[in-house]
Amino acid sequence: MDIFGQLGINSTAGIQFVFFAIALLFLTKVVFGPYAHALEERQNKTKGGEDLALEYQAKSVELSSEYEGKIRELNSEIKNIVDASKNEANKQYETLVAKSRSEADQLVNSNRSKITSAVESATKELKAQTQTVALAITSKLLGK
Repeated sequence: MDIFGQLGINSTAGIQFVFFAIALLFLTKVVFGPYAHALEERQNKTKGGEDLALEYQAKSVELSSEYEGKIRELNSEIKNIVDASKNEANKQYETLVAKSRSEADQLVNSNRSKITSAVESATKELKAQTQTVALAITSKLLGK
């Protein structure tokens, strides 16, 4: 024990060590233990929350991609419906225009034939009246 004496360690160091051990045990049970337990619980809750957040984030990405896919399908269906409606409208337009053109052609031909017959009848009347008019002009000129 000479070595302890030379180092300056005496019986008070043993007493200090005993007090230190008692203080350490007391602090471990009263302060450090509950603090470590609370820290561990907090970490467990946080880890659970992080896992839950990651799960929800993965779900949201999945739902977002599913939503985008459905929107693309819906847009495709809408485009097909609009294109089909446009094609049908164009067909109806062409049918109506062709019908109107044929009716217009018929009316033009009918009016042409009426005008031609009217012109011919007027020409015949004028030819028939030409002699009468010529005689009337001649008699007026001759003073009869």
